[in-house]
Amino acid sequence: MSWRFHRAGPLGVLVLWLVLSVAAGPYTVRLGELAKAGQEVQLPVEAESARVARLLNPAGQEEPLPLAVIWASRAKDEQIIADQQEAVRRVTTRLAGPAAVPIVSTDGRALTVVMAVGPAGLPSELAAARKAAGAVEGTRVHLAGPAAAQADLDGAFAQIDSTLLAVALGGVLMILLLVYRSVLMPLLVIAGALLALATACAVLYLLARSGRLPIDGQAQGIVFVLVIGASTDYAFLLVARHREELTGQPDAVRAMASACRATAPPALASAATIACAMMTLTFSDLPAEQALGPAVAIAMVCCAAVSLTFLPAVLVLCGPRTAGPSAGAKTEGGWTKLARVIGRRPRRVWLGSLVLLAAGAACAPFPAQTGVPLHQALPAGSSSSAGHDILARHFPSGTASPLVVLVPSARAADVRDRIATTPGVATVTTASPGPEGRAQILATSTDTPDSARDTVDRVRTTLVGTGRSWAVRAPSSPTCTMPPCAATDWSCRWCWSWSWLS
Repeated sequence: MSWRFHRAGPLGVLVLWLVLSVAAGPYTVRLGELAKAGQEVQLPVEAESARVARLLNPAGQEEPLPLAVIWASRAKDEQIIADQQEAVRRVTTRLAGPAAVPIVSTDGRALTVVMAVGPAGLPSELAAARKAAGAVEGTRVHLAGPAAAQADLDGAFAQIDSTLLAVALGGVLMILLLVYRSVLMPLLVIAGALLALATACAVLYLLARSGRLPIDGQAQGIVFVLVIGASTDYAFLLVARHREELTGQPDAVRAMASACRATAPPALASAATIACAMMTLTFSDLPAEQALGPAVAIAMVCCAAVSLTFLPAVLVLCGPRTAGPSAGAKTEGGWTKLARVIGRRPRRVWLGSLVLLAAGAACAPFPAQTGVPLHQALPAGSSSSAGHDILARHFPSGTASPLVVLVPSARAADVRDRIATTPGVATVTTASPGPEGRAQILATSTDTPDSARDTVDRVRTTLVGTGRSWAVRAPSSPTCTMPPCAATDWSCRWCWSWSWLS
């Protein structure tokens, strides 16, 4: 009767968590599907870039992505002949319509045409474009631009969630096996981590489904890794303290109660510190970062709850031998000595730590916030990365992602002349009319799309004094959610983005 009484509480806790795990388990997959289906919103609604985007796309539909098809001669110094140019024109007409005109490179060894594809069915459209372009004999076909890069990114991230989770769990399992030299203990710790993850995903899914907390792939990946790591850390604290209590208290239930009382303050303090630190992201101007803070805070609450309830209940029910052959052994090593030193001089330790943290924080403004160019962020050997290199070798680097300037039709000629004389601008053309009596001017930058911010700044300076009734649509940046791109409000999405100039 005494055994049943002592274990009634842990058994009830275990049953409760098992029921919750069955209910919350499917939401891990559903959250991933919801994150992929959700439209990425990287700029605040009131930002000028967002207002211009709504002006040009009032319906808010997904816009087609620019695709550069490049035909390069097979031989290194071989010129594109007239028959090949004619074949390229026929293919271009078939792919992009009669208005599309292929451009011959200045060295005469390549041609390119920029067309709009997707975003729905992007892989099939790229495959069809590559197949049709391959009909031109004596040339090699390459695809570049935002559409090709997006297809490679989609392929690279197709299985990222399962891969990320498997790598995290595999690393944790190896560490646990080395530490505990037990098979059952690592499985219990991982079970607790997965339970915390399922619980967090269920809560986040319900919030995202109701529209209260938008979740994207970035937030989901961070939550996955953070939950596994934090749950493992809290398990280490609990098990270590449980071992210490077992040396002086043979009763497993009372030893676990003492271990929980000692472990709860540091575990809760750690979870609260991470949650509060991440909640500062709610002050960000970017919706994606605003949602990341509450998502991580919710995940940390789930970690602490599972670590201080589920794992203690399981350890009590499984018995004191669960932790492995070293359970209950008294050991004193370097960490114990360090703890004693800190315990004797706590004030000096925290003051010294505070000085070191302040020194590190003072260096925060110095690292360059340049980001990683898109073609370097893509997987090694990707077709779009190779296409980018070929495009930059024969054409201006910004060919696939031109700047789009909106200007009142009456001022189009003056603005076009000003842009044409701006350093960093290779060519300027007039496109179709824009909304509300505006003209669209396309400016091809000599910089890569990731470096075009300098060109945009120069265009801004060039057009100062022409009024505030024009805007520029700048090429994309892979780090658009991070400074400096987000801070200057000129680059916002994987495809193209918009910014008022002043």
